[in-house]
Amino acid sequence: MMKNKLLYFIIVGLGLAYFTSCKKSEYLTDGGLSEAKTPLTTYDYLKQHKYHLFDTLIMVIDHYNMKNEVNGAATFFAPTNYSINNYIRVKRDSVRKIDENNKYTLEDMYKNITADSLRLYISKSRIELTSAPLQPLIVANAANTQTAIQRVLQPKPAESWSSAPIYYLFYIKVRGGLDPPNATPEPNDPNIDLRAQCQTTGIEPSSGGMLHVLNNNHIFIRF
Repeated sequence: MMKNKLLYFIIVGLGLAYFTSCKKSEYLTDGGLSEAKTPLTTYDYLKQHKYHLFDTLIMVIDHYNMKNEVNGAATFFAPTNYSINNYIRVKRDSVRKIDENNKYTLEDMYKNITADSLRLYISKSRIELTSAPLQPLIVANAANTQTAIQRVLQPKPAESWSSAPIYYLFYIKVRGGLDPPNATPEPNDPNIDLRAQCQTTGIEPSSGGMLHVLNNNHIFIRF
């Protein structure tokens, strides 16, 4: 009986140790475990993602022959399949207001966007969560439009056991100049900046630069 109890505690202890080691490696919030550094290029990392989270993005990259641009990016903010599908859904809902039988597909999207639509996500600066500013900062992108970044401290959940602060990285589409700090936006103001939170940060592909993944609620090019 005592031997059985001892064996039980040994197994439980090993299980807890394994669980703890896994948690230390778990930096992604898109459902996977990974090391921050990858031997793959940015393009290949996206193409070979185990959950196929970027298959539609790869199709867009290939359509505009932008593989080399993506691999050469100082920082790439990657929209997921969900983000691109969100855009298609918005456009489909719009055309169906005209005729409920209307459709809107990826091929239709190519008629409405350009390569610069994807270049919006290519930053000319190396951007890391740990060094991102606490106030929005304009950063140049390959589309030569106005975008900014910001590191935002998250409220600590009441049940949190850790005292370490939690920050999220936001990629911001600037409209009409940066919004003043702590400004209260007016509803439907066309000059309010649009923000997309990163769900994964700090992936370092072998092609150099940084790779961040935008959350699934982001709407491609619309934010």
